[in-house]
Amino acid sequence: MITLTIPLRDIIIDPQDNPDLLALPKAEAIAVLTQAYAFLDAPLTIRVEAEAAVIEADLNSADPTDKNIVRLRENAAREASRGRYSRAVKLYDQILDQAPMLVEVRRDKGMSLLEMEQPAEAREIIRQALALNPTDPYSLLLMGNIYFPTSQETAELFFTRAARHAPTDPYILSNLASLVGKQEKYDEAIPLFEQALAADPSYPNAGFGLALVYMRQEQYQKAVETLESLFAQPASVDIRSEGVYQEAWRLYRQANLELVKANPEKYMAYVRQLRDEVEAAGGVEIELVPDNSIGTMAVAEIAWHHNRSRHVVRYKDSAPTIVPHLMAHELEHINLETAARQADNNRFFITTPATREAAETAVLPEISQLKRSGALGDMLETFVTQIISGLVTQLFNLPLDMMIEHTLYHNHPELRPVQLISLTQTMADNLQVLTDSQVKRLSPRLIYNANLTMNAAYAVFTDHLYNGRTNFTDPYESTRYLRPGRELFSLWLETMEAYQPGDEYDLVDKVASQLKLEAWYGWRKDEKRPVAEAGGASNEALLKEKEPAAIMYCLSALRRFEKLNRDQIFPIVSEIAMLGQRGLDYADPEQKYTLNSLPGEQFSGLQLMCLMYVGFKDIEPTLDMGFDLSNPYYLALQLYQEES
Repeated sequence: MITLTIPLRDIIIDPQDNPDLLALPKAEAIAVLTQAYAFLDAPLTIRVEAEAAVIEADLNSADPTDKNIVRLRENAAREASRGRYSRAVKLYDQILDQAPMLVEVRRDKGMSLLEMEQPAEAREIIRQALALNPTDPYSLLLMGNIYFPTSQETAELFFTRAARHAPTDPYILSNLASLVGKQEKYDEAIPLFEQALAADPSYPNAGFGLALVYMRQEQYQKAVETLESLFAQPASVDIRSEGVYQEAWRLYRQANLELVKANPEKYMAYVRQLRDEVEAAGGVEIELVPDNSIGTMAVAEIAWHHNRSRHVVRYKDSAPTIVPHLMAHELEHINLETAARQADNNRFFITTPATREAAETAVLPEISQLKRSGALGDMLETFVTQIISGLVTQLFNLPLDMMIEHTLYHNHPELRPVQLISLTQTMADNLQVLTDSQVKRLSPRLIYNANLTMNAAYAVFTDHLYNGRTNFTDPYESTRYLRPGRELFSLWLETMEAYQPGDEYDLVDKVASQLKLEAWYGWRKDEKRPVAEAGGASNEALLKEKEPAAIMYCLSALRRFEKLNRDQIFPIVSEIAMLGQRGLDYADPEQKYTLNSLPGEQFSGLQLMCLMYVGFKDIEPTLDMGFDLSNPYYLALQLYQEES
């Protein structure tokens, strides 16, 4: 025989329209109580004494410490934590068959039913739990959760009652805070969330909820700091928390984006300050040039690559939320190479006709198949050149980008908001390769696999950098690219353990070896010649003097090549390159050169250099030409785009 004595004022018959049992005649109250406790499925004796209900049920209930009961409860809890709620419900039913008075089991079953989106069934089982113990705080909390979507008034009633019985419980405080926050009572919500976090700093719902309130108040920095505190805590292993972490990560990105949008000039000012620091450390002037004609958002033209006396960082000013980071990235690239140069360990990454031939040979069978299919028509050669060039560029940049982003993150925390937004965009762009079926269909397998392996490695690196605050690796989890991607990342970790300036170039070779791309590029030693010693085609002063003419020659070349494909451009630039091996006199304006590929025309040496520069910019942008016409080229490109 089980006997319960419960104050009438505490008994919940109907959560939304509860009768006043104290006001009812005893007989009527007993009738209502008999129906409310029928779930016990046993003979009942109910009486009302001194404003309390005395319920006697003729049933047996197993000892909750019984080994079988304990084992079943552990199994049910494990199934629920893994998201297997239907299995958990079956186990809870087995327990209730043996121990129907266990309030916690009814409550846990109700929680699983709620996760299974069965609110009516959950409401009834939680009502039963409250019938057995109206002061159980978690049953009150769950009843509030059930009504939260449809009746905030009812939910608040149950949350408040739960808080009365467990005033320091983080789960209850967090739910109550969420409710008042939804009602825009932010001054009430914030201290409740803070109390919840004080009780359990790792509870994700409380951290996310507080950050959400700060976002609604446009206190973006506080939102970022709150979420960073949450991410620093050990993550919950309960699958029910996964959705909260996903939303917290989304909110973290949004908060950082709002910080940048609120004051973009703040980050540009920091970039200019960083420019001054890099300039002073390297002893070489750095010019920041807005230039919307460049093919990327930002690019560094390093002085000794172009035989200049200064570095130039060109950038597009059309994306203020990411460009400050990309400019800082290019400045750190200059820093990285300057350090390697000072250590006499600098090299220039180049491609040559021989490396291009090796790359094309490696993918020749699949290119031949594409050609037979006619899938790309006249664009096939251009496509092949682009994907080979793109992969070679990615091969060189991946190890260096990891080092640069690591330095930016740890040495320049002021830039973290723009860094996060920019890296998020990069990860989204990289992911398109994985999700675009046409890219997979058209790309040679070696190129496709290497690209995705490096993308996976960069995702692993970025998640490592943010130490649990990002989830960029998730899309690669079920793919074949994550394991080799992790191996590439491990190579970076090993290099960083005892890093010396210039080690990044050895790391490029190690990555290339893993991906079987060793023959796709080459190195040229940095001879460290002062600009004043550079003669011939690399005489900066003479090229600068010829710049007005070079602009017009580059513009003419852009017009000439606009309707030509790669197969038509390549013979022209190749013939000029052959002539250039014997030397081109670009100091003399006389048109004394002829080309078999362009019969009936005569050219000056500078005209031919501009034709070759523009042509290779289109078909092989990584090719080392041994001279620099970037200034006139970009100015001509701007004029050309304005014409178009």
